[in-house]
Amino acid sequence: MIHACFRMRDVLTTRTDPKRNRLRLAAADFFFLLNRSYPRSRSLELTANRYRLDGSERMLLSRGIFSQRQLLARRAKFQIPAAWRGGLLVVDGHNVQITVESRIEGKPLLRANDGALRDIAGLSSRYRFGETGKMALDMVFDFLRVFPPQKLLFLFDEPMSRSGELAAVYRKKLIEAGLAGDARTSPVPESEFPYEECVAASSDSAVIDAARRWTDLACLVIDYFGAPEIVADFSELVLTKIRNV
Repeated sequence: MIHACFRMRDVLTTRTDPKRNRLRLAAADFFFLLNRSYPRSRSLELTANRYRLDGSERMLLSRGIFSQRQLLARRAKFQIPAAWRGGLLVVDGHNVQITVESRIEGKPLLRANDGALRDIAGLSSRYRFGETGKMALDMVFDFLRVFPPQKLLFLFDEPMSRSGELAAVYRKKLIEAGLAGDARTSPVPESEFPYEECVAASSDSAVIDAARRWTDLACLVIDYFGAPEIVADFSELVLTKIRNV
């Protein structure tokens, strides 16, 4: 069975919409080039120029398409909640928080072909915790009360504005929820994940590739409260025949 976060959708197979059809064709071409080991940035540029993609469409391909080798390696490490019940779950704090907030606010989300749910709003540098943030926080902890790990660690990007305050809010919420764990800031969170010991919760490519086991906590939370609205779904773009030349 394919997990909820890998559910197949028909967003990119709508041939009656010229824009979506163009994006579908561009995605297939980009995937083709990546599977033949062409440089990623150059492949994206060639594909985007060929199909005259705008900035948001280029971002969809950049965040949503990976080579077959890379996506299969990532999917093989994906974990469902049962995997962390008796262990440590380390959460990429801003990554999860911002993705859940994007869903609440109706901002664009995409489902990448590696299975991860990602936002394309580019909010990281301008992020501020407000009322929507509180709603997202409650959703995350409501989910974790149902699927609690033995221990939790939330890591937040120290360079981001008021990240220490956000970590403090999470620490308070951990106590209120009766969950064991901590929340703190880090100059480079992805460098502090104890990858061999934990399930890493993030949709960030660097974290996923470094992890021994990973989960998409934001995706799980969003699916738990209702399926996300997807602007582009590349989850069916998985297999290709690669000839030896």
